Amino acid sequence: MLIETKKEVDLLDLKNIVESKHKIIGLDLGKKRIGVSISTSDMDGALPLRTIKYISLKSLVEELSLIIKDHNVGAMIIGLPINMDGSEGKSSQSIRDKSKEILSFFELPYSFWDERLSTAAVERFYQAPSKTRQKKINQKKDIDNLASAFILEGALKYIKRN
Repeated sequence: MLIETKKEVDLLDLKNIVESKHKIIGLDLGKKRIGVSISTSDMDGALPLRTIKYISLKSLVEELSLIIKDHNVGAMIIGLPINMDGSEGKSSQSIRDKSKEILSFFELPYSFWDERLSTAAVERFYQAPSKTRQKKINQKKDIDNLASAFILEGALKYIKRN
């Protein structure tokens, strides 16, 4: 049974989507770039898909619509920047507001996942001192979609173990 809704649901309510043939999309929402990832076929992991440069809500929704259709997406996981003490601050509210705006165009259930340290974890892989400046610039764009995969993979592991 697929959940047909466009409201926030408890992460564990997405378990039936994990057990179906639908995939889950992961988003790392930034002000300038949106990292996008997709669950693997067996739902054991997440693959970085792309980074979308945020130009306008309309262009973002168009790109996400294509991804959702092409990958048979049944739900969405969105990274939520939780403070280190576990509370939600202005950044969290900003992501919640942006998410509602984006999701008003889709009939998908969605959940948030704590994204604390996701970008920092991904950036550690890019700190090799021998990399050229241009490579670092290109890799900065990759950090967003890798961070979204990190977020999505964490959520999938949580769903599978509960």
